[in-house]
Amino acid sequence: MFSLLACLIENRERVVSKDELIEMVWDGRIVSDGTLNTRINSVRRAVGDDGKRQAVIKTFPRRGFRFVAALDGDFEPPPPAEDSDLPSGKASIAVLPFSNLSGDPEQEYFSGGVSEDIINALGRFRELHVIARTTSFIFKGQQVDVQTIARELEAGYILEGSVRKSGDRIRISTQLIDGGSGNLLWSDHYDRDLEDIFAVQDELTQTVVAAIQPTLAKAERDRATVRNPKNLGAWDFYHRGMSHLFDKGEFGQPREIALAKESFRNCIALDPNFSRAYSGLAHCLLFENILALTDDLAAIIDENISVARKAIALDPEDAFAHMMLAAAYMRNQDPEAVFRAGLAAIEINPRYAWAYMFVGSPSIRMGRAEDGIAYLKTGLRLGKHEPGRGPMMAWLAVGYNILGEYESALDWARQSLEQPTTQFWGNIALVVALVNLDRTEEAIEARKVLQQRQPHLTTKSFGINHLLDASYQKIITDALITAGLPEE
Repeated sequence: MFSLLACLIENRERVVSKDELIEMVWDGRIVSDGTLNTRINSVRRAVGDDGKRQAVIKTFPRRGFRFVAALDGDFEPPPPAEDSDLPSGKASIAVLPFSNLSGDPEQEYFSGGVSEDIINALGRFRELHVIARTTSFIFKGQQVDVQTIARELEAGYILEGSVRKSGDRIRISTQLIDGGSGNLLWSDHYDRDLEDIFAVQDELTQTVVAAIQPTLAKAERDRATVRNPKNLGAWDFYHRGMSHLFDKGEFGQPREIALAKESFRNCIALDPNFSRAYSGLAHCLLFENILALTDDLAAIIDENISVARKAIALDPEDAFAHMMLAAAYMRNQDPEAVFRAGLAAIEINPRYAWAYMFVGSPSIRMGRAEDGIAYLKTGLRLGKHEPGRGPMMAWLAVGYNILGEYESALDWARQSLEQPTTQFWGNIALVVALVNLDRTEEAIEARKVLQQRQPHLTTKSFGINHLLDASYQKIITDALITAGLPEE
């Protein structure tokens, strides 16, 4: 039992497969799944854990086990993901938002929902790199050459299509294109009753995978089946919610967040086991917290964490759910928990660019600026069109300030503030860099802009609300004081 626990602790930076455990602990002797599970349960009991909570040893279905608890005085993050560490030799695919041919603008959410379900289904194949929805959907409504899109997204394949919904009938037309040559690999269309939409998505997903990797076993293809809600009304509510979150005007509009939240709650009421509805609700709660749309922020944070955990409990392989948990922990000022949840999202989908934000920024906050910078640069490289590039750049600037590389910090801070979505951390990093470059007058002007964004910010409130490693905190607060930010 001790050897098994020691093996998991020594390899706690990753998921250890059953075969690896048998090789390392039992020297490759034949061990049944039942025996292995019994030993895992014994270890859990010995360390005060159980199969339901999995707070110490977590099971990753079809993949293995991982030691996830923090070790007192011995928290060491795994090395940052360099380009060479990312999975290679895998086919990459981008699913573009399907066109709505229904003639009804109100059906945009429906065609977008079909696209997203296919993205989620393909994402369950470890053999594929699937470009995230937030990245591939930036081309919605644009007339851009497919090869250009493939090059921009670093995708070997592009799946595009259209949806026509009329009454109780739907037609889904699709085509798979080789991103390098622009050649059409195959095309097809599906005419079905609306109630058969899930079967169509399953069939389409399996066809895509078969076209990309003919050697995949049928058992692997079967695992691609999307975990859709059993009730079509629930599916409808879910995708209406996603449409309000991402497709309705300005990203993060309070009215759209409220409508999205209502849709996700209606979805959960109809199908309490639909994991992605909880992930969507967690996203809404995160925005409510960030935008201070409620008077009880503490309660929103608690609900945010609870809802994200529920999504993970229903579907441990949902990278987005792990990312939402990381974001909730970020608001709860728990950088170590943020790091672990973000790392879990990356383990599931190593090309999930935005997840690197939730590994890079907490690394910086915990005193590991060099590691954090490496993670953030990986996220920026993978997410060339990721809407969250601004915050990643802002934290890069913070990291470089902490390392004393003020010219680099100044450059990244300015880049972050040019992005449509960024954080006031970019303003803070700009002030700090200018002060340390002895450009005091510019620093004072930058501080004034910071105060316009954060009117109640003081160095005391900064220290309380934005926990950093103590030495890092001093570097920033000293510069803010020099630039004229009030201490109280």
